[in-house]
Amino acid sequence: MLNNWNFWLSLITAMTAILAVVLSVKQISLSNKHHLFERRLKVYMIVSGLVCLYKENRNLIERKRKDEPQFAIDHEFIWLTNNTYMEAQSEAIVHPLEQPYHKDFLKKREELRRLATEIRLIFKKPINELYGKFVECYEKTLFRMYQYQIIIDKMMKENEKNPMTAEELQKFFPEKEHRIRMYDAMEELKVSYQALVDQKADEKITKYIRL
Repeated sequence: MLNNWNFWLSLITAMTAILAVVLSVKQISLSNKHHLFERRLKVYMIVSGLVCLYKENRNLIERKRKDEPQFAIDHEFIWLTNNTYMEAQSEAIVHPLEQPYHKDFLKKREELRRLATEIRLIFKKPINELYGKFVECYEKTLFRMYQYQIIIDKMMKENEKNPMTAEELQKFFPEKEHRIRMYDAMEELKVSYQALVDQKADEKITKYIRL
């Protein structure tokens, strides 16, 4: 009789331990899913904000441009950074190469590159590639605009000291070279945005966010 009680006690103890392990595994799984949900939601809110900014200003960015210096490029930069996530960067284009704005801009660029990487890791194909590419193009476009503004500022300062025409200033500064690089980045951003639209990416990404 005692042996039977020992057997049943051992069996109950073993079953209790197994049940505890199963519940623990399920709890971990639910916790991981919830953590993934929060990561995806946070990333989506950021990238959705960038997409909306581009959509609101695409006519300005995609417009046909004349073959001449773009002296108002700082305004376009400001429009592309006009939300709570990016707004602090507008100071960078107003004070190019000045601290702390330059350092803050470098940090935001690094943050955007990390964001593109995270998108590729936590979402599935092809959505991860579409959004990852868009964020990369967004960062690159801002960088090219920033570089271009540095050249424009130098041209304007030189013109204050020695008044010249735009054509004459172009002989002293690599304005057109930087302008072409900026246009190329803008074109890549345009293509990446259109890919999001064509693939109905916003509808698809919300499915991946759900638990």
